[in-house]
Amino acid sequence: MNNFKFLLFIDDDKASNFYHEYILKDSDIVEETKSFLSSSDALNYFKEAKKNQHKVPEFIFLDLNIPQINGWEFLAEFEKISLEIRPKIIFLSNSVNPIDKKSAEENIAVLELINKPLTLDYLQNLSSRFNDNN
Repeated sequence: MNNFKFLLFIDDDKASNFYHEYILKDSDIVEETKSFLSSSDALNYFKEAKKNQHKVPEFIFLDLNIPQINGWEFLAEFEKISLEIRPKIIFLSNSVNPIDKKSAEENIAVLELINKPLTLDYLQNLSSRFNDNN
């Protein structure tokens, strides 16, 4: 039984994307995943979502430290995009900067900031929290 229909990852690190796809591929926790290596490609995906009937994920796992458009800049641009369904955003990062943690906690568009790598245990916990609250 899949707990999630669609999860999206935005991370310029190919190894991280590969790892997340790998652990989720054989799990029964998600039906589909998609990864972007750049924030601009992800923003274009969402800008075209309605017109091209792209799926909108339930959650976006977003790295903070991405070249050209970092996680915070992506978030600011993403908020300008009109979507019927708003994915929940989770920062998935190696950042140990307490300012990033505090800023994420204070931003209502961000569910939380967690450290890489994503684990199946975290996703199972997230599914329990999300499904218990809905």
